[in-house]
Amino acid sequence: MTLSRILAALCSGLAIAQSAQAAFHLWEVRELYTNLDGTVQFIELFTTSGSQEFTGGTQIRVTNQAGSQTHDFIIPSNLPSDSANRAFLLATSNLPSLGGPTPDFVIPPNFLFINGGTVEYQGTIQGPEVYTALPTNGTLSRVIPGNTNQLNSPQNFAGQTGTLIPEPTTWAILGLGGLVVCGILRRRAE
Repeated sequence: MTLSRILAALCSGLAIAQSAQAAFHLWEVRELYTNLDGTVQFIELFTTSGSQEFTGGTQIRVTNQAGSQTHDFIIPSNLPSDSANRAFLLATSNLPSLGGPTPDFVIPPNFLFINGGTVEYQGTIQGPEVYTALPTNGTLSRVIPGNTNQLNSPQNFAGQTGTLIPEPTTWAILGLGGLVVCGILRRRAE
């Protein structure tokens, strides 16, 4: 009888130790994206570690540069399977219509502060990441850490990737801006 109690206690201890390792705290913010008006945005997180799929009830917080405004998003559920070497994607619902993958979780438009701030997956080892003004040309995203720009490359938990193609209004605004600059330079040359 005593031996069976000892074995039961050992099994319980091992189960508790394994469940204590399963968490969400090893995810890191990897990429931020917004379009010109903030209606298309994404936050991509990545981890090399396994057993980090327990995301339900955790929170992403974005704070503006002045520290006077915050946007919070509580992740509604866990991820579907083990997390080793995977990304997960929080994005506006319209991301797939522009060439991006289906988001794992949907955030509202204008969730990220375009002019910069901090982003934090609360409770993770990364802590708040400061980011400067995000590129808004529709093709570039911000890589975290490092605050460098690259061609956007969102990836969801299923491993689907894509590159967003700017909507026609963004191209029109960029084209109009280019024409204005050319006109100014031409006048100066005369």
